Amino acid sequence: MSPTWHGVDLWSLTLPTPSIVTIGKFDGVHRGHQALIRQVVERARSTGRLSAVVTFDPPPPVVLRPEVPYLALTDLAERVRLIAALGVDVVAVCPFTRDLAQLPARAFAAALCQRLKMVELWCGPDFAMGRGREGTVPVLRQLGSEMGFTVTTVAPLLVDGAVVSGSRIRALLAAGEVSAAARLLGRYPCVHGRVVPGDQRGRQLGVPTANLAVPPQRLIPRDGIYAVFVRWEAEVRGGVASIGTRPTFGGGPRTVEVHLFDFSGDLYGCDLEVLFAERLRDELAFREVEALVSQMRQDIATARAILARLPWPGPLSAASVPTPASVD
Repeated sequence: MSPTWHGVDLWSLTLPTPSIVTIGKFDGVHRGHQALIRQVVERARSTGRLSAVVTFDPPPPVVLRPEVPYLALTDLAERVRLIAALGVDVVAVCPFTRDLAQLPARAFAAALCQRLKMVELWCGPDFAMGRGREGTVPVLRQLGSEMGFTVTTVAPLLVDGAVVSGSRIRALLAAGEVSAAARLLGRYPCVHGRVVPGDQRGRQLGVPTANLAVPPQRLIPRDGIYAVFVRWEAEVRGGVASIGTRPTFGGGPRTVEVHLFDFSGDLYGCDLEVLFAERLRDELAFREVEALVSQMRQDIATARAILARLPWPGPLSAASVPTPASVD
């Protein structure tokens, strides 16, 4: 088995053999990203070279447009894990700074040749890199003729007649359309967070919930009630998640709470990953607590039936990117 370098700082690398490279922020590692990366992996294997993916951290918009909140589909650790699961030899992390944004395309290309021994660069037809996006595909091809690498473009992936993109996925999640987002991601959309103490109201109502502290830079689907899978360590459970402000009890800060089926242990301090399978309904304000409890029990029954007919994800410790058909 050949060695791998996953999550390594780009500037600390000097690869031993030539590589086939692709570059991007790859937030979400959606089906379009997967299609490109898989072609890079196949090309590398067929030519006896290493496959290398360069991703940026933080994502460039965070640095270039700090006044505009950027809510991520994945954090760096998830991106590295999802990319590595595609069989990539090298997942190099390039710290994105204002200084890097001013680096000329020629200098960045030279660094990739030096650090990764890049002999082929694969990208989308609209790809550009370097200061002011000056390194367009034609410019990179000219640089490649001087530096010893070629440039191959891959057409964007279309699903339902439209390009798979992070912005399209974000719009679907903002609308609560998690099953449609799953078709573009090739897996269930998710959030993760540490279980923190709540007000214990769910336990008092007979439906205990785990209250998640989700990182503030993470995109959370639209408020509502969802059928979900929950992963932590080697465990996978079905459940129901509630996103919102708990209007029945007077409202408050936006929270993510999840009830796990057939579980009675202590989860405080655990990091949970909540995977959204299907939206059940809006968050509602009930006049009577009894009506809320009745609806919660109905939601649980509905979610159990939904999850019973869907493919279950593997445990987080053995997670891989499923084939798109598994969530179509």
